[in-house]
Amino acid sequence: MKRNLQITFRGMNPSDALSEHIRDSADKLEQFFDGITGCHVVVEEPHRHHQQGKHFHVRLDLHVPGKNIVVDREHGDRAAHEDPYQAVNDAFDAAKRQLQHYADGLRAHR
Repeated sequence: MKRNLQITFRGMNPSDALSEHIRDSADKLEQFFDGITGCHVVVEEPHRHHQQGKHFHVRLDLHVPGKNIVVDREHGDRAAHEDPYQAVNDAFDAAKRQLQHYADGLRAHR
């Protein structure tokens, strides 16, 4: 494994189960694009509103040769991001799309 994975929880207690889910998602992303050299995932529960429930914010910082890719998934779709697992899934899906775009650019320049 070439990547260094860091997981940070802010505004919430660390979760072993969520950390494992993030590790699994990072493994799948690395299988999709093996040039990832670093990955920092921040899961944050920024506000606790009694009427709106909990909302989660996930940020991924991916390091690939010659570029840093940042995925910053705000809780725009509140229903989807009341679940931290769904917020992580959405962020990794966005990262996969950005990696695909990056890989397409690499192939175009060959």
